[in-house]
Amino acid sequence: MRNTSEITPFGRRVKIRLLELDMDAKELAEQVGTSPVQISRILHGKRPGRKQIPKIAKVLGLKLPPEDEAM
Repeated sequence: MRNTSEITPFGRRVKIRLLELDMDAKELAEQVGTSPVQISRILHGKRPGRKQIPKIAKVLGLKLPPEDEAM
């Protein structure tokens, strides 16, 4: 896990896709079954999100990131 607040490459892809879908983190969190805070932590590499990343990718229609890109 990262110790920085910088967004991960996967996090950037998620943010772009959220904009494309006119969706916000709260809506994504509801569909994934977690909180917006947890989504943010995952996208910034503060939490591994091993269970949530596949759900996030599915909801947004994204390919799963390589292991090193997600964290």
